Amino acid sequence: MKYYLTIISALLILASCDKPVVNPEPTMNYIDLENKEVKFSESASVDINKDAIADVRFSTKFLGDPIAKKDMHIYLASSRGSCRLPVDADENAPVLFKGDVIPLENFAGHTWYENTQIQLAQKIVGITGEPFWEGLWKSSNHQYLPLQVMVNKQRFNGWIELSFDTNGEKIILHKAAISKMPEKYVVAGI
Repeated sequence: MKYYLTIISALLILASCDKPVVNPEPTMNYIDLENKEVKFSESASVDINKDAIADVRFSTKFLGDPIAKKDMHIYLASSRGSCRLPVDADENAPVLFKGDVIPLENFAGHTWYENTQIQLAQKIVGITGEPFWEGLWKSSNHQYLPLQVMVNKQRFNGWIELSFDTNGEKIILHKAAISKMPEKYVVAGI
């Protein structure tokens, strides 16, 4: 009986100890983008850190290639001002899923660049054959575009949640978020 009382006492003492709560993810500022649609020949901007300067601009452009006898409807994301996007050698940004970590340093194969432009997807329309889509984001459904905003030489990580609708030929902007604290990694969608 004494043995059980000793074990119970020890468990009660251990349970009453204050343990620090560790939360590695910073608190985020969230923006509802209200499922804003960016159709071909339209554009939309996101001011993620609320400084009255657009950080990311979503736009489209038409490119005709008379030699190949095809036209392209290109859907783009551009970082502006002190906003950075991770870009690879093919000028693409990674498509993240909810729970993916957005690091402060570079993603594997990607480098953070300010004032850059990436191609999300493009529709190819030729003289012969059916139109078709290309690009990493063409099938995205509530995926996350990672970004960083520089403020006073400090990095604030964030993301924009977007989908791509090839049938409707549009980008859909759902939500965005940016860390309240500098120099912290964040988790996409959280």
